[in-house]
Amino acid sequence: MKLKPAKCSFGEEEGNFLGHIVTPRGINANLKKIEAIEKMPSPKRKKQVQSLNGKLAALTRFLSKAAERSRPFFHTLKNCAKKSDFKWTDEVEKAFQEMKALLKDLPTLTAPITGETLILYLAVSKEAVSSVLVAE
Repeated sequence: MKLKPAKCSFGEEEGNFLGHIVTPRGINANLKKIEAIEKMPSPKRKKQVQSLNGKLAALTRFLSKAAERSRPFFHTLKNCAKKSDFKWTDEVEKAFQEMKALLKDLPTLTAPITGETLILYLAVSKEAVSSVLVAE
């Protein structure tokens, strides 16, 4: 087995691992990914919506009800078979701005402590199911 020194790090307390920032306190979203979405203008083409969906997919574990909140973007793509079919409506723009606002304050994910009581919350709609595991 060969290791590439530029890609290896040992004995660090904090670092970037698989696109997330790992610290002693827990796992945080990568700020570069958040900034990429925050600086993104409203999409004008199908490819830009696809790019937005990909960027949001990397952050879904940090976003509450991510599937339900991303639904307008997926519907935009679903109804866009040709370039000329692309429509960025006021509803989708509102969802985009709400998503940007949510990205400003993402939670830190932590591992549960053995013996700690956990609560599972489910959010179910006609088109999406979301869940979160919370410690009191």
